[in-house]
Amino acid sequence: MSESSKKELTVNRSDEWKPLADLLADLIAKYADEINFEELPDPEKFLLVRTMKESYKRYTAKRNRYLKEQISLEYVLTDS
Repeated sequence: MSESSKKELTVNRSDEWKPLADLLADLIAKYADEINFEELPDPEKFLLVRTMKESYKRYTAKRNRYLKEQISLEYVLTDS
């Protein structure tokens, strides 16, 4: 392609999302008192608790597999 036949097109992406950003800003401003942002839970604490729960589930699954391999119990029904 020759230099003279190239065309440039500039797209400003900030204009593309501006209506959505304005809508969200208006909704947040309108309902900020009802949402009460100060009483929302701390996201760091939530993520920490979730990570701890997932880690404990993995630990117990591994422990149960180990116990299953180490302990073999047979249940025998006897006629009395």
